[in-house]
Parts: sequence; C-alpha cells; structure tokens
Amino acid sequence: MTLNRTSRRISTSHFCLAFVLVSSPALAVEEVVFEEQTVEEEGTPKGEILVIGTRIAGSVETDVPPTDTLNEADIAAVGGSSVADVLAAIAPQTGSGRGRGSGPPIILLNGQRISSFRELRDLPPEAIKQVQIFPEEVALQYGFRPDQRVVNFILKDNFASFSAEVDYSIPEKGGFSTKEFENTLTRIGKSTRLNIDIEFESSSRLTEDERNVLSSGTSAPYALAGNVTGLGVGGEIDPALSALAGRTVTIAAVPGSATLAGFAANANQIASGDIGEFRTLLPSQQRFEVNTSWSKMLAPQTNMSFSASFEQQDQQSQLGLPFASLIVPGGSAFSPFASNVRLNRYFDNPRPFSRTSSNRSLQFGAGFNTVIADWKLALTADYQLSKSESRTFTNADTSALNAAITAGTVNPFAANLGRDLLFAAPDTTKGTAAPIELRGTLSGKPFTLPAGPVLLTLRTGFDRKTFDTSAFRRGITTDVSLRRNNTNAAFNLEVPLIERGLGALGGIGSLSINGNMGFTDVSDVGMLIEYGAGLRWSPIESLSLSASIIGDENAPSLSQLGNPFQVTPNAAVFDFTRGESRFVDLVSGGNPALVAESRRDFKVSADWTPKFVEGLSLQLEYFKNKSRNTTAAFPLLTSEIEAAFPGRVTRDLNGQLVRVDQRPVNFDREESQRIRWSFNMSGGIGKQPQGGFGGAPGGGRPPGAGGPGAGGPPGAGRPSGAGGGGGGRGPMAMMAGGGQPSRWSLALSHTIRLQEEILIRPGVPVLDLLNGSATSSLGGAPRHDLTLSGGVFAKGMGMRLEGSYRSATRVDGNSLTGTSDLRFSDLASLNAFFFVSLDQRGKLTQKLKWLRGSRIAFRIQNVFADVIDVRDDAGRVPLSYQPGLLDPQGRVFEFSFRKRF
Repeated sequence: MTLNRTSRRISTSHFCLAFVLVSSPALAVEEVVFEEQTVEEEGTPKGEILVIGTRIAGSVETDVPPTDTLNEADIAAVGGSSVADVLAAIAPQTGSGRGRGSGPPIILLNGQRISSFRELRDLPPEAIKQVQIFPEEVALQYGFRPDQRVVNFILKDNFASFSAEVDYSIPEKGGFSTKEFENTLTRIGKSTRLNIDIEFESSSRLTEDERNVLSSGTSAPYALAGNVTGLGVGGEIDPALSALAGRTVTIAAVPGSATLAGFAANANQIASGDIGEFRTLLPSQQRFEVNTSWSKMLAPQTNMSFSASFEQQDQQSQLGLPFASLIVPGGSAFSPFASNVRLNRYFDNPRPFSRTSSNRSLQFGAGFNTVIADWKLALTADYQLSKSESRTFTNADTSALNAAITAGTVNPFAANLGRDLLFAAPDTTKGTAAPIELRGTLSGKPFTLPAGPVLLTLRTGFDRKTFDTSAFRRGITTDVSLRRNNTNAAFNLEVPLIERGLGALGGIGSLSINGNMGFTDVSDVGMLIEYGAGLRWSPIESLSLSASIIGDENAPSLSQLGNPFQVTPNAAVFDFTRGESRFVDLVSGGNPALVAESRRDFKVSADWTPKFVEGLSLQLEYFKNKSRNTTAAFPLLTSEIEAAFPGRVTRDLNGQLVRVDQRPVNFDREESQRIRWSFNMSGGIGKQPQGGFGGAPGGGRPPGAGGPGAGGPPGAGRPSGAGGGGGGRGPMAMMAGGGQPSRWSLALSHTIRLQEEILIRPGVPVLDLLNGSATSSLGGAPRHDLTLSGGVFAKGMGMRLEGSYRSATRVDGNSLTGTSDLRFSDLASLNAFFFVSLDQRGKLTQKLKWLRGSRIAFRIQNVFADVIDVRDDAGRVPLSYQPGLLDPQGRVFEFSFRKRF
C-alpha cells in the first residue's frame, strides 16, 4: 500500500544509494516504490526527486510511532522458545499504566486482528521478522479500548521448523520438581501458515513440613490453635501419649481452672506437633495441551485463519487433618485436671482433608481479513467450552464422640481415637462456561485534509456467555445458571490538523486529535457506554507529546456473579483485630449482588528518541484514575475491612476468628495517580552486518520506526530485516561471520504512586493504601515499582536478566484493641537466563551432528532468594506470614534442551 502523505525529499545521490541497497536480495523489503516527480511548490527547486516508500509487509498502518521495535537479532538475543517467551521478555515495554493496573497488551499478527493469542502463542521465535510495540492510543483503530498497549508480530514469509524441548526444574531447597515436554511443528509458506504445538507438564507437590512451616508458636498472640503433642504431669511426658506426636493439639482450659498454670508449664516442655506433612503449599498437578492454528491467503489482501486448542489440568491438594474441639471433664479417669479442659484433637484416620480438581477447556477461533475499496474489514470469532470439577473431603460429625468423652466413657487421649468416625460426604462443585465472541471492525480513510487523511474505525460485536454451576455441601445442592448477551458498537475518528513543515502553522510540528464513542447493551445489566478523546503533538521529529481521557462502564463477569460456593478448611489467616494467626474456614464463590462499575482515566505522556544516542527511547507518563462501584476480590481482613463488612466475618464466643467469607465485593470509589518513566536501549557488539537506509551498522532500532514523531511511517526510514542486524540469517550476516549478530539490550520501567485510595462505602473512613491501609495480603500499595529486562547475545551465547522491585509498605493495627502494626519489607526479585546456541559454537555440531539446531538453556528463578519479610512492632513474624508460606518455591533452577529439526 502506498503512503498517502508527503515523504521526505532526498538528493539524486541518496536516491541512487537507496536503489542499490533496496535491490540487494539480502536487504529488500516487500515493496518500495520510487517516483521521480517535478515539484512545483514555491521555494522548491524543480527536478527534485520525490520518494514514496511502503511499509514493511505486516506493519501497523498508523502515524503513531512505536515505542520500541525489535528486529530478528533482538529477538534471537531473547533466547526464547515461543512467541509467549518473547512477549514475557519485553513485559517492561508492554505494560500499561491506565486503569487500576497494568493489563496484558493487545496482540496483532502481521498488522491484523486475531481471534485470540492462542493463534500465535506457540510459534517459534525464529519465525518472527519484527516486533512493534505501540502506545495505548493505537488500540482504538483496531476496535479495542485505549487501556492496553499494542504489540504487533510480523512473521517471515518463508519458514519451516520442527522442534522438541525438554525442561526440568527443581528448587534449591528441594521438595518438588517440574517436568515439561513440548513439540512444535511450524510451516509458513507464501500463502499458508500451519502451527501445531503439543505440551505436557507435571509437577509434584510441596508440603509445609518441607519448608519448616510452623503450625503454632510458643507465645501468644501467634499461636494457631495450639499444636502440642501430648499432656504431661509433673513436668514429664505421659508415656501413654508418646505415640500421639503431631496428632493432639491442646489450647486452653475453661476459665477458672486452678491447674491452668501447671498445665501450660508442662505443655511448653513438650515438642510442638507437626501437621505440615498433611498440608500442601503447592499442589501436585498435571497439564496436557494441544494447540493448532492454520491460515490461508485467499487473495493479495484477503486471508482467513482457524485455530483450535484443548487443555486439561488436574490438581491434588492436602488441606490438613480432621479435627474436633472436645470438652474433657475435670476429675474423670482420663484427665489429670480438676476442672474441665478444652482439647482440640487432630485425627489421621481415616484420611487427611484433601481436594482434587480438574479443568478441561476446548477452544475454537476464526478470523477473516480483507480490503474492500480501500477499507479494511476484519472479522473474528472465538468460542470456548470450559468444564471444571472439584471434590473436597471435609470434617466428620464429632457430636457423638464429644458426648461420650463428656460422659467419661471414652478416653480422649487414646491413640486410636476417631478411627470409627463417619466422615461427611465430600463437598463437590461442577461448572461449565461457554462464551462465544463475534467481532467486526471496518477501518478506512473517508477523506483527506491538508494535513493528511482522516482515519475512521467502526466496530461492532456480539457476545453470548453461559455459566452453569452446581455445588454440593453437607447434603445441600445449590445450582446456579446465568446467561448474558452483549451487543456492542463503537467508532473511533483520528483527524490530523497540522503537518510538520506544511502551511503557515507547519513550523509548530505535527498535531492530530482523536475521539471515540461506544455503546454496549448487556442483557442482565442494561446499557453501558464508553468514550474517549485524545491529542498528539510532535513539535520536532524525535519528540511526541500526547494527552487523552477515556471513560467506560463494565459489568461484573459471570464467574464473579455465579462461581460455585466452596469452603476451604484449615486456611491460615492473620487476625488484625486480635493480632493473632488462626486456622479458619475460607468461603469462596460468586456474589450475585455485584453491580456494574464505571471508570475514568486521564493520561499525559511524552516520548523522546534522542538522535545523539543511538537505539535509545525514553517515555514519561502521568495517569489519573477514578472508578466507582469497582468489583474486587475480598481484601485483606484488617480492622477497617471487618468494620466495613461485618457480615463477612464469623467469630466464636471467645471472639476468635473461625470463618471468613472471601467472595468478591464492590468498592464505592477508587482513586489513583501515578507517574511512570521508562527507557529502552539496544545496540550491537563489535562489527555488525552493513547495510540499510542510512542507519549506523548494527543499530538496534530502525530510524523512523522506533522513535516518536518520525517523519515517515513505522519502518519507512530503514526497513527492519533489510540490514543493520535485522536480517540475521541473510547473506550479509553470513559474510559477517555466520549466525546472528551480537546484541545487547536494556529496558527499565519505574512507577511512582502518588495516590491510592479506596472508599469502601459512604460513612466509613477512606483507605489510604500508601499510608497504612491495605487490601492485599502483601500489605498496602508500594510507593515505587520497578521492572528491569536486559541481556547480551554474542557468538551463540546469551544471558538475560529480568528483575522487579517493590518498596516497603505497612498495615496499621487496631488502636482500640492495641494490636501491633505489620511492616512489609521491600522486595527485589531477579531471574537470570543463560543459553547457548550450539550451531554458533565452533565445530562442535560438525563433530556431533545430532546436536545441530540445538540450544541448551539454564534459568535461575529468584536469584537472591528474596522474600517479603513481615514483622510486627516487636520484630516477630506472624505465623501466617512465614517465608515458606509467602514464597514456597524460593530459588529455582531450570534446565532446558531444545532441538530444531
């Protein structure tokens, strides 16, 4: 497609040089058209050459410059095995600060919409020619809301590969391991594309005792329901109780007991019981997946695609031992105490608590893209059928046992106590979800203004979602059936007002505006609207400034409304009201009382690509968000949260926490302000392959394609893949020594939170997440968040580092009850990835031919083994915040072997 805007004018000598470079097979783009025209504009010499170029095939057609562009050499330096790995590596560049947090980016394939990310997720990175990353505003022209960045993957025209990969990972502390096997077949031809991927993954379980997680402490207020192995008299362990290690838990006596002091003293001399072997930190799981995609070019500008996938995942968890709270009468033949004693007793027969779950998913997608009279039409469809089942084995009925102990006919300390208990039928849940999404977008240029063409995008869609669940608990079955139809339509208009260098105002640079409006009719909610407007100004070629405002309304999801009711026993929770950790029942499921939320965002940003530093791009952004009736997971149970949701908390007669209902809730209002700055930088190491449109050899980002405000469209300055390190496997690269050029890259993003406030409902205090309030189990909102990604690739060997940092936070205690504050330390996490492409390591593959096409990789997850350190004012760690609970894996080593055939 030929650009409909004035191009840069170059001299005849530059034109000849460009012609030589473009005509080289190793450097050619898909199509470049040069026209020699006589320019009649006043003040312009006649006979000057006017060059009209085309974008690299598959590029996004927009005047908004990408924030970053990766060529083949950059992609090879990532060392990934799939498109998903590449996307994970560039996460610092693709995250959006709009809304209440960073969401996943919008994914395009060759500049076109796809039915779902599954269509290209498993493609090998060797099949990618270029990756373009665009700001949120570009999402509008593809029919999406402008709250996600856009990533466009451009594929090679001719590629074939079959690969097999084996991964094995194990933590430094042991306890579990993960094994993964994957095979991928890819065929990309002139008019077809086929990809088939098969994966199997298996992980063993990790239990609490393998991370030395304590179930009780010796000093209040951090003792979870006791956990003492036996009762002693006179400072000695009763021999009859020695076989009960880890099976008997003693808490307290009835108030007024004269023997409590002696009882506590004896109890403290006895080793703490251990039920950790019956509680999993990480479940054992197995996952099998098959993913396929196929595409066919029907005409030069028309193609269709289909995708299908099947996934099954099974998990097995242990939730602790059955237990009973027993009253041992004082003075009985079985009690050394004169008064009644309350005894909490664990049983290891007939079985521990456990939960098994199974999830199966079947997905189909289809896409169709064509051009009708210079208007681009994109149609996509996606259907998914998901089924889930779970079975939870819960406690027995101990009322008869308690009555027998009270009557003095049963010894509560007997080793075989509880073996004749009749356990209740397991709780079960079943769910089926079947959403279908149909989308259509039409974009074109209805007319042209002096500053350039006006771009109009029309979007329409229809969604139907069905959600059926059935939950069985304690003999009662609860069925939920939800249906929702969603019809939506929207438009976006982009209008260029001023073109740099043209007309009386051309000296101020390029200026354009955009606006969008949409309507969604949700069958069970009503009419919802979305709107937005934006302005973009590029005063100079390397600088772009923009401002935008968006607003939308969103209905809660069907799963948030109707997930099955489920109770998880023996879950560790810190009680901020009493300042103690407890084992409680956690309730999860849907909340049918949720209402639709509304959101308004304001964003101002600046993008700068300084010419004096090659390959550098800088971004500065400011976000302000205000949302009403937001739907959120139930927050951390602080005293403020309990006061706002008193009906969600159940306590016993002593005020101790026994049950928390964690089903989702609506917050009345959320407000936030953030500043984010980031930079991306990359370049070559040593001598690089020569060539390209006027860029320095080995440049990491094509001029005009990687920086804001470029005079031409993305890719017009120097087509990536046409030299300068972009070809990688072309003749120029081979002449330079073979294999991929040596590269380095670095990306850093820093978010500074200025405001994070939540009003749960009118009449209660505002939660200031930056100053002592919290909704997350990891404390309040960190003032600073950083993400880092960088690497080096040379002579077939590569290293990548991926890091993140969050600053410290705190949660205020209850001033009325005198409970302590909790302080959460900062967290610095770093992952390291090393790999070797054996084809580029001398003559090794010539001697061992079976190693041709092989790559060996070694990954270290959490290099520093860092974990958030949580302490109260006295420096103590609450049991529910033990390091083994916060990060069960710790430092993990992963080995990988991949071979392409």
